[in-house]
Amino acid sequence: MNNRKRQIIQACIKLFSEKGFVETSIQDILDEAKISKGTFYNYFPSKKDCLIAILDIGAKETTVRKVTALTGKERNDKSVLATQLFASMQVNKENNLLPIFESILHSGDKDLKKLVDQIFMQEIDWTARRLIDVYGMTLVPYHYDAAILLFGIIHQFLNVRKFMDLPKDNPTPIVEFAIRQLDHVIPNLINEKKTMIGPEFETYIRTHIEQKEISKSDLVEQLAGFKSFIQDLNEQQAEFIHYLLDELAKEAPQYHILGAVAYQFYNAFRDTQHAAEAIEITNHIWQLIKQHKN
Repeated sequence: MNNRKRQIIQACIKLFSEKGFVETSIQDILDEAKISKGTFYNYFPSKKDCLIAILDIGAKETTVRKVTALTGKERNDKSVLATQLFASMQVNKENNLLPIFESILHSGDKDLKKLVDQIFMQEIDWTARRLIDVYGMTLVPYHYDAAILLFGIIHQFLNVRKFMDLPKDNPTPIVEFAIRQLDHVIPNLINEKKTMIGPEFETYIRTHIEQKEISKSDLVEQLAGFKSFIQDLNEQQAEFIHYLLDELAKEAPQYHILGAVAYQFYNAFRDTQHAAEAIEITNHIWQLIKQHKN
């Protein structure tokens, strides 16, 4: 992602969160980003495509933070799960995405609402699978019910805190409190051997979540383009890029090593102007690894 594209995205984030998606015009974006109409359309066919790019960046940043939180930790550690759940809220807050989500839901645009629904379903799916890590395989028939209950507890407490005008700076205690309640809820789910929506929801998301396949050749092309675009690579950054390119060029890459190096690659760029694309590349590497495992 070059600076001009990033400039457009930042302008759209500001305008969509302040004015709403529907109320923001292309001219508003041109004025805020200080660009011509031709420049805008060179990067995005429409403002809807820009919105999709914004949501995609948020989703990928969330994934990076979740993986980072788990690195070197036990998968059944509840405090790690709490940190990962908090990461989603943190990314939404930092990127001012919550008012954008609200704007989409009130826009009447069915395609955009479908996109937001997919983000929500993916978060439920991820949480359900992480709950199996924490509570064990006996939760499997009920893990979606448990994830939905967890989300319900967290979001209702956040809503109550909002209209009571209580401090909103740190939702971590709410997340940790909600997870502790599952210690009582989950044994009851397992003992009763009843599920409200679990199997049906699993079938539903498998048929409604659009999974984009990542090809190794596309990833190599993106990484090579990233390398050629940056004029001031330091020694460490160059080393990580060269390793990733060399490993991906092999017929049988060492995927377990790629995952670890991808995290270091992300860290090398996280405080630079190239962080957004570094996050995207890291996410694509992890997606490729996941595809290989499946």
